[in-house]
Amino acid sequence: MSFAAPAFFAAGAFAALAVVALHFLARQRPRAAPFPTARFVPERTARAPSRALQPTDLLLLLLRALAVLLLGAAFARPALEGARQGTRRIVLVDRSQVVASAEEARDSARAWLRPGDALVLFDSAPRVIADRAEDSLRALALQPRRGALSGALVAAQQAAALLATRADSLELVLVSPIGREELDDATWLVRAQWPGVIRHVRVPAPRDVLLLLNAILVRGPNDDPLRSAGLANRASGSSVRIARGAVTRSDSAWAADSGGMLVRWPSSLAGGDSANALIAGNTVVVARFARDSLPAGGTPVAWWNDGRVAAAERRTRTGCVRDVRVGVPAAGDLVLRESFRRAFDALIAPCDRVRDPILADDSIVAKLRGTGSLAPARAWTRTSDAVPPLSRGLLLGAAVLLVAEPLFRRRAE
Repeated sequence: MSFAAPAFFAAGAFAALAVVALHFLARQRPRAAPFPTARFVPERTARAPSRALQPTDLLLLLLRALAVLLLGAAFARPALEGARQGTRRIVLVDRSQVVASAEEARDSARAWLRPGDALVLFDSAPRVIADRAEDSLRALALQPRRGALSGALVAAQQAAALLATRADSLELVLVSPIGREELDDATWLVRAQWPGVIRHVRVPAPRDVLLLLNAILVRGPNDDPLRSAGLANRASGSSVRIARGAVTRSDSAWAADSGGMLVRWPSSLAGGDSANALIAGNTVVVARFARDSLPAGGTPVAWWNDGRVAAAERRTRTGCVRDVRVGVPAAGDLVLRESFRRAFDALIAPCDRVRDPILADDSIVAKLRGTGSLAPARAWTRTSDAVPPLSRGLLLGAAVLLVAEPLFRRRAE
């Protein structure tokens, strides 16, 4: 049994002790003796306090002390609990696009998951699995979506509330490579709500996957450096269309209805050339790039070294549109470098897919793990506004004893 407000039970115990102490200060009838002026004494029972050498009326004493104890226990809001069994685990398994292999994630989760533990699978949304977790792991499949670690941590809190009554402490295990895209401002607010460390089990992230050249269509000049370097060519039925000039009405309609991706990548930019570092995927390219401002809105997918966004995307009805503001020089060997080819693959990767995802650095992972011990299960004990059933029974018992107290007191007199 546990008490939500143990101070009330302690107060009840002290009050019961006070009742016992006061019981020994009994008011007893004095011995009768003739006195000449007794006729002036009013006709009523005479009493005087005296110290009782032996306790009397023990049944009345027990009734009073028990009534006070029951009242204190009722206000302490007791609750019956089952036997707690050591540490329970909540295993968060990332199945988003930043994970390279479902088999790796499955094996890592199995190494930590035990009978009675909870499993949370997450990509853009979490799913809490309290029963038959092994079956869910066996059917684990990666999803082509960005992961949301904030939602996974909220789901872990929900799973902790289910396990808290059966454990002394809770351990949170995160199976994920932890991509930078999975973190947002809410992540740290939710992380602060978990009162313990988080164990991180790293699984591999995908290496770069080159897009097929015949899936890319470039609409622009014949001497465009993207086409001349063999990075892209003309093809019908392509899923990616790069508009190097003005975007036409047919381009917009194609992006809205075909399910493909339109890349608006101007061949000339207003900004001058300067030494910049372009960060796309897990690739950094340092060169003299021309750069320009992006349209407002959209989800960033590439950045400059000063933190400004180099490329962003937004969804359409069935596809998406990506704006790239990276100037590609017509002269020089930039487009022939392996680093630029890898950055190019990331810049034209289909929406909601990541090539070489940028992983969170060690300092961010350490902050996410935290320090200290495991989370105590009692942190998830919640008090309700409703009176617990056990408290109602104790209040009823105390009321019965208080009603019976005058009857026992008259009999004692």
